[in-house]
Amino acid sequence: MKHKNVYIITCLLLFQVTHGQSLENYLAEAEKNSSEILAKQFQYESALEKVNEVGSLPNTQLGVGVFAQAVETRVGPQRARFSASQKIPWFGLLSAKKENAKLLANAKESEIDFLKRQLSLNVKLAYYELYTLQQKHTITKQHIEILDTYEKLALNELENNRTNMVDVLNIKMKKNTLLQQFQEISENIQSQKVTFNLLLNKPVTTEVLVLDSLKVQEVGFFTTKEAIEMNPKLQQLDHLENALQQSEIVAKKEGNPSIGFGLDYVLVAERSGISLPDNGKDIIMPMVTVSIPLFNKKHIAKQKQLQLEQEAISQTKITVKNQLLIAYEQALNTLKNAKESIRTQDENILQAEQAKEVILAAYQTAKMDFEQLLALDQLALSFELQKVKDLNVCFSNSAILEFLTTDTK
Repeated sequence: MKHKNVYIITCLLLFQVTHGQSLENYLAEAEKNSSEILAKQFQYESALEKVNEVGSLPNTQLGVGVFAQAVETRVGPQRARFSASQKIPWFGLLSAKKENAKLLANAKESEIDFLKRQLSLNVKLAYYELYTLQQKHTITKQHIEILDTYEKLALNELENNRTNMVDVLNIKMKKNTLLQQFQEISENIQSQKVTFNLLLNKPVTTEVLVLDSLKVQEVGFFTTKEAIEMNPKLQQLDHLENALQQSEIVAKKEGNPSIGFGLDYVLVAERSGISLPDNGKDIIMPMVTVSIPLFNKKHIAKQKQLQLEQEAISQTKITVKNQLLIAYEQALNTLKNAKESIRTQDENILQAEQAKEVILAAYQTAKMDFEQLLALDQLALSFELQKVKDLNVCFSNSAILEFLTTDTK
């Protein structure tokens, strides 16, 4: 298939951690521990067993009868009857049922694939959020330390009558605000660790590896809208639609006659006091039966029902595909905007630091302008926090695009 639109998504910032492939390890652990996926796996295995069930012939009928009163025949009285019979469905019915069961099992398998993708996405998003919180934690702590330095500097200036108590109090208020934010971020980290452990189906008190370093590197990958066609949610609907088509074939074949073969064996006792040819000879009677569906309205209704269900699945596929395409476009656009914002924040952070250096350099010959210094520090803090937020957006939307388009098998 020719791809008309090929998007090159280059996430310019992708983190590498000091502890190696920890995210991949967490993803494998989450899939292994998932009770939901395990439950669906059991359902899938049950569906595979259904193939053997529907492909088997009906039970063989065996019967034994004893005459309460002997039925007299020319060759002797009948004492007992043994019978065996086997119904055989119309040609191709069993194979059609087996194919239908296989398609339903395939739908179960696609459902498992979708759950794996969904779990992988949720773990990645939680992982990135935890990383983001720790980065905010580190940045806030650094700026608290900077304000500590400013406070000592302001107190020194106050002793030398080069500033007033207002500057000192202003610094203290800014520091108190950051301390409150620092405490809030610390609590959010603990809460996010609980969420992360629950996603991995582990005890909430289990220690989570918190990343402490980030290395910037350039990574590019291709993705296409057409790849959405391979999303397991759409594949599941395809299998269900095919199963309904096969069910319609089964319903048609069930409207055909069925054939039965049987054998009766009658035990005959000898007549006493008389000499006859074949005296007491047992009776063997082969039988053939045909079941004719004279009243087949239920089969016709069943076929119509299945046709309507196929139409419903077809419309559902359109809805789901449009939803996936909308999510794709939104994630792609958000990712591009986040990358541009990261570049802007890098420039702003650099310029804010340069401005602070100018003020500090002027301190050698002039009075320190603490108000302007605090304003620049607050700007630098907001730029750094915004960059961390943009990084989270970049990673998260890359994960969403992978969820939509990448085959994780």
